[in-house]
Amino acid sequence: MRYSTYKSIYEPVYAKTSESRTMYVKKLIIQRVKMPTWLMKLVIIALIIVIGCSAVFTAFAGDEQWLSGDQMVVSQGDTLWSISLAHKPQQMDTRVYVEAIKKVNELEHNAIRIGQVLVLPGFDR
Repeated sequence: MRYSTYKSIYEPVYAKTSESRTMYVKKLIIQRVKMPTWLMKLVIIALIIVIGCSAVFTAFAGDEQWLSGDQMVVSQGDTLWSISLAHKPQQMDTRVYVEAIKKVNELEHNAIRIGQVLVLPGFDR
């Protein structure tokens, strides 16, 4: 029973102080960078502002403009993929048109029902 408990011969670097590992890492980064804390705070605030503004501008950039499209009734055997193949512009990727149909019709999934009326998006060519 002499060796019944495990104790590592290596102690963590941050164990000698009473601070948490997070505080140790923060101090280590600040020491390595050799940047005043006020300057680091300024940089972090500037980054937050830039990221926030880019998110706002992206949200308000506007969606794609759909032209008034045709409507169709889903019949047996129809899938979003087959509908997209039949109605998409020739140069457009089928996956993009499937997503456009889902967006225009506010569908969350690819499931459609027989008899459902779908609005087909039209695109400016």
